[in-house]
Amino acid sequence: MLYEAMAREKDEPHRSFFILVPYFTTLVGGLVSNMLFGPIAVAGYLVTGLGDAIGEPAGTMFGKHHYRVRSLSSVPATRSLEGSTAVFIMSVVALVLATVASPHISFAHFAVLKILAIAAAATLAEAVSPHGWDNFTMQVVPTALVWVWMT
Repeated sequence: MLYEAMAREKDEPHRSFFILVPYFTTLVGGLVSNMLFGPIAVAGYLVTGLGDAIGEPAGTMFGKHHYRVRSLSSVPATRSLEGSTAVFIMSVVALVLATVASPHISFAHFAVLKILAIAAAATLAEAVSPHGWDNFTMQVVPTALVWVWMT
């Protein structure tokens, strides 16, 4: 029953693959972010947990302008500009929350511009990542940029 709730028809015939890969990439992305950037990894966790999580439902509900993304299987994959816009907006919210939640992230000079740039980079990483692998890039890219620009 849980499998059927998570599996998507559009991922046929590789439904199990597209349940397991996002779990694996989330795990690896979190571990890599944590090992490389320590407590700054909270930024990537929040961007993935909020930004990436909103993209698919927003794209499903409002998506009218679709684009193809790479897939590591025979299943064609698309995303939408509307879903990507939702990813960007929630990534901004997530990064603001990260600056509030972490004493290791500085909300100093040009922080708003940096947050917008990091959210844009995370959105781009999500847009170009192969189907199922965006949970990795959506953690590592914003975490690395926060570490470079905001610590």
